[in-house]
Amino acid sequence: MVEGSGAKRLVAGRYRLVRRLGAGGMGRVWLAHDQILDCDVALKELALTGVREDHLGARIARARGEARHAARLRGHPHVATVYDVLEEDGLPWIVMEFVPGAKDLAEMVSEHGPLSPTETARIGVAVLDALAAGHRAGILHRDVKPANILLTGPGAHGPGGQVLLTDYGISLQPDSGETRLTTTSGFVGTPGFLAPERARGVAPSPASDLFSLGATLYYAVEGTGPFDRPTPYETLSALLFEDHPPPSRAGDLGPVLAGLMAKDPEQRMGGDEAMRKLAGLTTAPGTEPGVHRPAVPEKETTPLPEEPLASLPAPGTPPAEEGMSHAEAPRRPGRHGSTKVPSGRVWGVIAAVLVLVGGGTWAAVALLDSPDATAPTTDLVPPYGDRVGLPRELKPGNCVSASWPAERFKDPPNLKVVDCKTYPDGQVLDINATTSLEDAKTNGQGVCRGLLRDTTSKMADVESYALTPSEAGWDNGARNTACLLFGKTVGLYGPVADYRKHGEQIFVENSSVGDCYNLKKLEEHNYAHLLVDCKQPHELQGLGYVKAPASMKFDSWDALYDLCVKRYGSYKSSTRDLYAWNHAENTWNQGFRFAMCLLAMPEEGQKLPPGSVVPTPGD
Repeated sequence: MVEGSGAKRLVAGRYRLVRRLGAGGMGRVWLAHDQILDCDVALKELALTGVREDHLGARIARARGEARHAARLRGHPHVATVYDVLEEDGLPWIVMEFVPGAKDLAEMVSEHGPLSPTETARIGVAVLDALAAGHRAGILHRDVKPANILLTGPGAHGPGGQVLLTDYGISLQPDSGETRLTTTSGFVGTPGFLAPERARGVAPSPASDLFSLGATLYYAVEGTGPFDRPTPYETLSALLFEDHPPPSRAGDLGPVLAGLMAKDPEQRMGGDEAMRKLAGLTTAPGTEPGVHRPAVPEKETTPLPEEPLASLPAPGTPPAEEGMSHAEAPRRPGRHGSTKVPSGRVWGVIAAVLVLVGGGTWAAVALLDSPDATAPTTDLVPPYGDRVGLPRELKPGNCVSASWPAERFKDPPNLKVVDCKTYPDGQVLDINATTSLEDAKTNGQGVCRGLLRDTTSKMADVESYALTPSEAGWDNGARNTACLLFGKTVGLYGPVADYRKHGEQIFVENSSVGDCYNLKKLEEHNYAHLLVDCKQPHELQGLGYVKAPASMKFDSWDALYDLCVKRYGSYKSSTRDLYAWNHAENTWNQGFRFAMCLLAMPEEGQKLPPGSVVPTPGD
């Protein structure tokens, strides 16, 4: 047993913990042995500190979704593979590729000093190749930093070796109730490596990842971050308002770093240009500055506070008394001796309330409250256009009511975010980041159809829909396509897929094949179907749906039963029976003519009511 008990534990009946590899605010990472495949894996035990208990289910569901995103990059030579997300004792664990002998870039620089420009450029090429693959697939990393770049083989101790980008889209650090891949209302990242537009609350984009890459490569070649300051407050101030100090060791790499770290994302060097320039520097002469590699100075660390920084001025409050000249305003020298501070007129941008949410991750609240702040925000322009009418971008899990202008799914509907318990028309199940508005409009529907295919295949009479930004919304910072699920003829009657909770009442309209239920009597001949974990005792399980002919009446139980027997008769036996379950007469009359066929194994002497099915098919 090692320090931090847990070694030798069996997780999910499959992964035997061997030893702890590391720990931090996000949780612990273990070396584990997969007893089924007889191989070693890295198992990340996520600590969802501060997450409300009623949000855990949705958070774990998002973890599974993000793992599916990350798995699309499986096999890329510069991405540490995410294999699976599992749940143990109510908390998520991430199963990842184990990389023996690897060191992250932060460790490398700390132990051996700054890298040469040539080696830094080589690492940049590899990481940029990984980012580009993700961007083409609509996936953002959002937390590129030295600690998330692994170096293996010779690269862990000198030039050469493999370069892997890790932690791709799996962060579950609390932030506005969402996970890193899909958060749009705040930012998640590491101060000092965060793109300035994200610190201002603008939705992340591929350009944001490129800024973080530039800051990371600056750290690799210089031995210190470009905006490192004694306190997180000063770091954020430098990130927003100061230029990075000119690198002294970068040589010909310097212009590439400057291009990647342009404050304005529209002026930032693009991925293709950066790739050409970095690739040229991996072998080109003249990249070495001709100085001896110094040892890295002892790190200056400032403990991050456990609570909001009470010493920060209130939003919009200038650092000096009204009327004091800029020259008279108090100044704080940073690590690099800079005395540049923002004027009182724009201080509200930086004087945001910063809340530490764990593991070096910060959420920004009350951003952009200065009247002079000019950074774009999706609160000022409807991100999807006036017709849709939403004031800000949708998040996964949001439920909406919809008013379609004419034919459903043809033109964008007018949407309003509503409580998921109020019988919504649709729900946002995923978010897809895109590299251009043209790409979003051309490929959005196909991408959303693919992302939601598993859910739609298990439900009756539903349709996926891609809601893309408008031109004005795109120009204002909206970069995500929202993938929604709507009922084709009627609303969803509640949340769907993994956003449902065990114990909640489920209706035919928001049920899925494979669901397990227990019955709760409401009144005579009226029963509620409560969703339960199929691993626990249950009365019913859904086999699939049948569609009734237009002439069939709502209460034609025998006819519906015959349809289920015709399709699923192989499940009927002396101990098991089939039932047909439909919901409400009003939805039936609106055109929702579907019934779920249920399998039941009643206990001896128990008689289940008509219109309601249990064990996994084939049991």
